[in-house]
Amino acid sequence: MSTALKSLNVDTRRYRTGVFLEKNLLSASFLARSPLSDMVSESFGKKLLTYRKNEFLFHENEPATGVYLIISGKVKIVKHENKPAQTILYLVKPGDILGIHAIVNGHNYTNTAVAMVNTHVCFIPGKEFLRLIKNNNDYKFVIMQLLCTRIDLIENQISSRYEKDATERFAELLVFLTNTYGLSDKKVLKIELTMEDLANLTGTSKGYLSKIIGEFSQKDIIVFKGRSIKILSKKELEKIANI
Repeated sequence: MSTALKSLNVDTRRYRTGVFLEKNLLSASFLARSPLSDMVSESFGKKLLTYRKNEFLFHENEPATGVYLIISGKVKIVKHENKPAQTILYLVKPGDILGIHAIVNGHNYTNTAVAMVNTHVCFIPGKEFLRLIKNNNDYKFVIMQLLCTRIDLIENQISSRYEKDATERFAELLVFLTNTYGLSDKKVLKIELTMEDLANLTGTSKGYLSKIIGEFSQKDIIVFKGRSIKILSKKELEKIANI
């Protein structure tokens, strides 16, 4: 176990996947790259938690207890989790932090966070998080930057829904996923999404998305198989998306 990991209050009850690889845990190198590194180091009551694929970090409308810094893995943020018209608001990657506005504004969580793969997080209790940002202007600025980045992302998504058609939006989504999560050596996206998830994020029906995927495949832009997407021409995707 790393020195950085030993500094955390590790909740072993959530270690349900057996032996954890060091590269997937909170390491000194990760802390060095994160603008929240000092805050994590100084916080009391923090815990390293792990969630299996499809487990919930928190639910919409439940009392907010703290914030979640994503260490490794992938998380989707959804609204109306128990309704057929469930909406994916955005996807989360390592380095992102969840639950800030609920803790700062003192209300329940306004959305649901679901692990898409085995995911490790550093949980900081709400009262401790507030104490840290109240007593340190540098932390206030970092949190403000994170919130502004989130707002920019959501504004861009809203703008895209109104200004672009489904084909352009899907191409834009694939470019975003490529830039955010990267490609394997075989040019396959390092994130797997169901057809329903892809349609939700694109803002179209599964039937129409299937048609778009077929067109992209015929033009040798992508190869779609199951939940795997191979990107053959990112430049063509950028051209279609008008990026």
